[in-house]
Amino acid sequence: MNPEQDAQSLLGAAWHQDGQILLPVDPFKIAQKLGIKAFSAGLDEGVSGLLIKRPGQDAEIYVHASDSSNRQRFTCAHELGHYVKRSAAGDDAWEYVEQRNLISSAGTNEEEVYANRFAAALLMPRSEVIKRFTGAASVATLAPEFGVSADAMHFRLVNLDLI
Repeated sequence: MNPEQDAQSLLGAAWHQDGQILLPVDPFKIAQKLGIKAFSAGLDEGVSGLLIKRPGQDAEIYVHASDSSNRQRFTCAHELGHYVKRSAAGDDAWEYVEQRNLISSAGTNEEEVYANRFAAALLMPRSEVIKRFTGAASVATLAPEFGVSADAMHFRLVNLDLI
């Protein structure tokens, strides 16, 4: 599976309007279109989000209520990445509980790397970043347009070899 392509496919299916990608991308609305319930809730210290999926039930995403809105959006997109990867087999009976925590961002776990790359590609679609990135554009001007943190935008520009 390719997180960039998978995110692009989901955007095409759930977030295009008249052939255009609306910015900022709203992962909560995308989750809703997929039949996933997404909630903001108080979570344990160090846990940013959860994906819970039980056999025969709709998946649920929880994001930490005290996190910034940008962090909540990235966490929701990250959990959507886990959902997309797990659902690719077409089996609704899988059971999964995943926590987004400090280990998630360490870049050492293949599942977490996929989910982080998926989230970045979903919130900052390659085509839209390239279209908007010019010599005058900066992380500071692009981050609010995409509804992400300056750090997330910086990493996306680096990973797209734009800076």
